[in-house]
Amino acid sequence: MKNYTAYLFLPSAFLFLTSCEKEITVNLPDAEKKIVVEGAIEQGSHPYVLLTRSSPYFAPVGDFTDNLFVTDATVIVSDGTITDTMQGGLNMEVYNPYPVFAYTSDLITGEIGGTYLLTIIADGKTLTASTTIPTPVVLDSLWVKPKAGSDNDSLVNVWALLSDPAPIGNNYRWFTKELGRDKRYLAPGGAAFNDKFTNGVQYDFWYHHPDDPLTQTDTLDHNHRFFKGDTVVVKFCSIDLASYNFFNSLENIMDASGNPFAAPASVFTNVSSGGLGGWVGYGAFYDTLVIK
Repeated sequence: MKNYTAYLFLPSAFLFLTSCEKEITVNLPDAEKKIVVEGAIEQGSHPYVLLTRSSPYFAPVGDFTDNLFVTDATVIVSDGTITDTMQGGLNMEVYNPYPVFAYTSDLITGEIGGTYLLTIIADGKTLTASTTIPTPVVLDSLWVKPKAGSDNDSLVNVWALLSDPAPIGNNYRWFTKELGRDKRYLAPGGAAFNDKFTNGVQYDFWYHHPDDPLTQTDTLDHNHRFFKGDTVVVKFCSIDLASYNFFNSLENIMDASGNPFAAPASVFTNVSSGGLGGWVGYGAFYDTLVIK
């Protein structure tokens, strides 16, 4: 009798549950479109600025691509002595080998210790941002080690020795460019770090070859490593605190993508008046390593 009761109960429960289904419609508010700033200046180089617009998550793809780049903005950069209105146009250097619309200035050149104010007038708003170029910190040395656990001793990681100067407050970002393979300097994941726990300490660290989402140069054979015979240029940059906070928060959100247990977070920005993104000053040190 108990078995019959169970069989009769299951269809009844199914009908009860299905009859309780109700279609729910959620009206999501339209997200405000904001100007997204990607700009940088390095000692000995001219500044560049890319301007795009944010887009709602559920917006049609065509709406996003058609309104991506802001090409009619007024962008002004000042070093405290010279003030220049930057010129917009297609640029092949920022995201080589693909052209993008960028604003550049030939009158402003980055200098170590300089402070640079950016003013952007677009979409009826005025945005401002400020950055500095810190004194570059020189790496003590570069070398390579084979990839741990690999049977292929031609696959290596690039290592560096750093003597962090006192006092506390040094912030860094690491780039590499493999000659003949990479079109531009690339930053791997976790490339931004500081001396919060290593102030005044000499220590070594390593980085793998970063992937380039535009050219897919990091092939399966390389597996995010460098090969013996490669020539690698390391670009080791000192950045100010606001720039570090921008990159660190951006990397944290990218690392947490798809993790349902990740805490909600937003990207830090040094752009005022509701803008997004970062205006970054680089104090860059370059060194070349021939992997033998």
